[in-house]
Amino acid sequence: MASIHSAARVLRAVSPAIRVGQRQIPNVVLRRCLHQTPVALKKKQKAVSDTDDLFASDDLFNEEEEDLFSATADTNEATQSNSAAQPGSSRSTLSPEERLRRFNKLHKYVSDRTGIKPKSTDGSQVRKTAWLHLFSLATTKEQLESVAELFPKWRESRRPWSTAHCEQFVRRCEELDCPQLALSVFGNHSKYGFDLSEKAARQLLHSLHMEHPLSETMTLIALYQVYKLPPVSNDLVASAMVASACFKAGTPEALTVAKALLPELEKLLKETDPKSMEYPTDWKERLQVKEKTWLTWSLNKIQTAMEKQDIPSGWLKEWREASGHTQVAA
Repeated sequence: MASIHSAARVLRAVSPAIRVGQRQIPNVVLRRCLHQTPVALKKKQKAVSDTDDLFASDDLFNEEEEDLFSATADTNEATQSNSAAQPGSSRSTLSPEERLRRFNKLHKYVSDRTGIKPKSTDGSQVRKTAWLHLFSLATTKEQLESVAELFPKWRESRRPWSTAHCEQFVRRCEELDCPQLALSVFGNHSKYGFDLSEKAARQLLHSLHMEHPLSETMTLIALYQVYKLPPVSNDLVASAMVASACFKAGTPEALTVAKALLPELEKLLKETDPKSMEYPTDWKERLQVKEKTWLTWSLNKIQTAMEKQDIPSGWLKEWREASGHTQVAA
């Protein structure tokens, strides 16, 4: 039975070089960021929806702003990280100037207090939740890149990252259209210390699979093995996205991978109750279970590609009809 890892070797010619032993992707490089002026920020911020803000409340940095910065280690940081990672319920009313001010202030605070030899000597420690706030306050990929440049200093301080940090970082990279940044960070574990979770990997795969070179998707697939995640061919949603991306690429090598995935995809669909993956009709539910939406449209594209290439697709059409997908994406 062909696996996605063996099939990926077929695409070696179009995939970046990966040094698995060092967990490093050499041709994806972080760019240094300069803090932007409010005028420049206004021009770019239009692309960022208020609802993308992880902390939409206007109380993010109110009179208790300094609570983000603790003089001692916070014993409840893990709990706070998980709760802070949830989107806020109220709409942000921060002006671009105020949001930039808060980003710059927190960025400097974190930068001055992390690393083996921090600039600040006041003895205070940065709380883990400060990173989640930085992710939220960033409204451009350049700002998010500048945050990522601080990751090695945190690692030098021997402070661990939580799963919430990794998953929210990937989410924000997708929202700011810079998934290559996340790919670079996870591709060099020894430098950044981020561990790729299955949920973060699926989100990153969604970010890359349709609008970016197929080589980047294949690079991510290689990282599944590095981080000891289950193979993509065992994951229905991930497998569908990869097959869809390969069919779209259309090269002989890509089609080889796509066709190798079809038996695995058929098996996964037979093991999955179609009703359990129905496309959510309520928009709020779609936000909570995005994977169902991703699967709906990926399977639609796969069936279309199979029909164009005269590949028997009755099993796929039957499952899509039973799940109601054909009524949504015909």
